[in-house]
Amino acid sequence: MLYSVSIIVDMKTLWGVLLLSMTALASGATTLSGTVRDSEGAVIAKAHVVIHWDSAGSNYLGDNLGIKKDVTLSTDSEGRFSLDLPPGFYDVFIAATAFTPHCDKIRLKDKPKTYDVKLKLSPVASKELD
Repeated sequence: MLYSVSIIVDMKTLWGVLLLSMTALASGATTLSGTVRDSEGAVIAKAHVVIHWDSAGSNYLGDNLGIKKDVTLSTDSEGRFSLDLPPGFYDVFIAATAFTPHCDKIRLKDKPKTYDVKLKLSPVASKELD
C-alpha cells in the first residue's frame, strides 16, 4: 500500500511540473488569428488552415522558436480561426472547396497578429458553373 501512495504522489508532482512547463512555454507564445473570406467579402466556413514552421535560419535567429509539427485547423461558421504559436517564421496555407488555395510566409513576434485572407474562386470551378 505504501508503494501505491508513493506512485500517486510522484505522479502528482510530475503533473505539476508538466503544467508549469507548459505554462512557461505558452507565456512566450503569441496569437495568430484571422478571417477567411471570398472575393465578395462573404465569410468562408470550414476553410482549411495549415501552419508550417519555417526553420531556416533558426540557428542564427534566436526568436525563430517555432513548432516541430504542422498545425491544421478549420475556420468556424464566421470564417475565423485563432491559435497560439511561439515566435518564428511560418508558412500559412489556406484552402477551401471551389477556391484557389492561398499561401504566405509570415513572421510572428511577441504581439498578436491578424492574418485576414480573401480567396478567389477557382477558375476550374467557375468554368464548371457556367
